[in-house]
Amino acid sequence: MAKRHRGKKSRGRGRADRPHRGLGKGSGRGLTERRAREHGGRREGRAGGRRHFGGPTRTLTASIDKNSKGFAYLIFDAADAEDLYLPHAEAAPFFHKDRVEATVLPSGDAVSLKLLEHRYREIVGRYTIAASDTRHSGGFVLYQKKNFRELIVVPRPLKGVSQGDWVRAALVFEKTGPYPYRAEIVERYGKELPASADVALIAGECGLSERHSEAAVREAQGLTLRIPEPDLDGRTDLRHVPFVTIDGETARDFDDAVHVQRTARGHALWVGIADVSHYVRPGTALDREARQRGTSVYFPERAFHMLPEALSENLCSLRPNEPRLAMAARLEYDRGGKRQSTELFEAVILSRRRCTYIEIERERVASESRHDWEFKPHFELYQTLRKARTRRGSIDFDLPETVVEVDPGGEPLAIRKGERFDSHRLIEEFMIAANEAVTEWIMARGSPFIYRIHERPSPQALERFEKLARTAGVAVSLSEGTASPAVIADVVQRLEGHPAALMLNTALLRSMKQAIYSATHDIHFGLASKAYTHFTSPIRRYPDLVVHRRLREALKGEQGGDRRKVEEDLHRAAEHCSYRERLATEAERESQKLKQTRFMLKHLGDEFDATVIGMIEKGIFVQLASPFVEGMVAKEAIGDDFYLFNEEKMLFYGRRSRKTLRIGQAVRVRCLRSDLERRQIDFAVVPNS
Repeated sequence: MAKRHRGKKSRGRGRADRPHRGLGKGSGRGLTERRAREHGGRREGRAGGRRHFGGPTRTLTASIDKNSKGFAYLIFDAADAEDLYLPHAEAAPFFHKDRVEATVLPSGDAVSLKLLEHRYREIVGRYTIAASDTRHSGGFVLYQKKNFRELIVVPRPLKGVSQGDWVRAALVFEKTGPYPYRAEIVERYGKELPASADVALIAGECGLSERHSEAAVREAQGLTLRIPEPDLDGRTDLRHVPFVTIDGETARDFDDAVHVQRTARGHALWVGIADVSHYVRPGTALDREARQRGTSVYFPERAFHMLPEALSENLCSLRPNEPRLAMAARLEYDRGGKRQSTELFEAVILSRRRCTYIEIERERVASESRHDWEFKPHFELYQTLRKARTRRGSIDFDLPETVVEVDPGGEPLAIRKGERFDSHRLIEEFMIAANEAVTEWIMARGSPFIYRIHERPSPQALERFEKLARTAGVAVSLSEGTASPAVIADVVQRLEGHPAALMLNTALLRSMKQAIYSATHDIHFGLASKAYTHFTSPIRRYPDLVVHRRLREALKGEQGGDRRKVEEDLHRAAEHCSYRERLATEAERESQKLKQTRFMLKHLGDEFDATVIGMIEKGIFVQLASPFVEGMVAKEAIGDDFYLFNEEKMLFYGRRSRKTLRIGQAVRVRCLRSDLERRQIDFAVVPNS
């Protein structure tokens, strides 16, 4: 029987409502603990864990987190469920990251486990020939990732595969026999893992599929690009509104288009969103596959789209000068940024122009003194809405993003810090405004719905952040009862310009709980919003597609069937999509780490300017300015002295020289190692730097 685990395993917590990284204790210290685990460190316990569930027996979904020693942990999806320990015998039938359903007693112990799905379908690892005394004449594929390491039996190796070759292998799960799973080699890479294999490696780990089913592709290709006249019946013709799309330079699918006009009382914001729900109907192959995927996944090389290309990049994409079906909203604001009215439409729109963020930013700078610039009203409203959201306490971490440029074969050419312009923030502000408006609109009608919620951070997590901030010389008070979004937003503002701002902002963000989808209304803490959803990206997110369906039914005065059944289906969809979102985030994060490690293989021995962004007993973590990668400096590689760690003051000091290293300090480092298998980069501090 699986037992409640007392203080050995930690759960991941994420950022308020952006792609997030998992984190040890969900605090600033957890930031460094996460990196410690990536470098072989001890797993730390989750503070404040329950001792009992209380109440009735529950059936909960969970993931298997397996250890190389054979035991495992059950990581529950439910936020109030403490991780459970699985001994070797109970963990043996499962593979790493398998999805299971567990029956959990009020005591917190699990009495049964039911397999829901195998996450891993393929693995990429090294082949090793079986010893002569083994039970079969084949070999093994060695697969390892952080704390998980396993030799998977290959009964029949592929012709030409030799000892030490990198291979891609499909996993076959057995119901009977001596092995619960085996590997069948489908591709040989050779002694070196090529960059072209990176996507397959990550996709296999996360159970992702690039190709769509034949049935879904056939349905998508059967849809006509020309909008039939019957499809326009009952729709509001908004082709006279001069919508534009504003996206990244490489974007190929355009979910949203906007237009702003001045009014007597302030401004009116038009937001047009691709009407995917018109084409992807419940019960179709397209819908089943979109729901299973949950979201699109973006790799440096390419994207795994939620919908086939015929829809995502053509029929549903708001391409310029081509009429498109849309769900549209017209939001009126006064001069102080308070919304005065919300109108929703099933519409047909026509985007007049496809703009990029860089183009609009350049135009903005060149047209600052021009009152007649076509986007002047857009930026007026953007500034008004941003100020209003700041006043109510919305938290804006504005952390830097990593941009990885690759060649056609997947080899990383450059890794840089992504630039963020006001044009990016303008679109973000308008999308937040639309998401809030449609949520409040449908709540006023009492219709079942999918919400985007973000719970309050735990007092324990904020207390740990306080301690970390004090070690960096920043005094904050986030005790229970006072940690409102406005208080935390003020902390973020105070950190601007501080040497440890990046580390502390990241730590504060990771101290927060993960934003999820839910069929039950709750607040969005990070945005200081009382009502929020995801409405603006139905091409790449399934919850947005469900939201569109609910809005359409509400516009028609319908409930969509038996209310109880509708709510149950929304609950299942929200839970599944939250899981798929976490999976996509992990895949994108691991893909970036793999590219960073691969990039640094070409720079072994090279020196770089870096900043200390974290530290633990084992060493310090550094962020390079260019390329924009991070790695670890082991304590032994800090310098020409023996360095000791002072956890209370969060610094390292030389035993003889008394030199100190603190978070936020600039250092010169040399790249020592770049481990492609473990996705770790090790540096040494250059003496006298």
